[in-house]
Amino acid sequence: MDVAAFSMDMSMARVQQEAGLSIAKKAMNQQEQQAAGLLDMISRAAPGQIPPGGVGQIVDTRA
Repeated sequence: MDVAAFSMDMSMARVQQEAGLSIAKKAMNQQEQQAAGLLDMISRAAPGQIPPGGVGQIVDTRA
């Protein structure tokens, strides 16, 4: 194989890897923001339903 062709192939592989990492980072950031939003919604949806130190004292029997 030609050295120039090998160099171009290596460069192309590096660009593809960097693009893949960039997309993965964006997806992770988006998931992090969605998780933070869900946690915020949960905390606002049921404020104070479990009293401090009351974990395990309330049983939801509806199914």
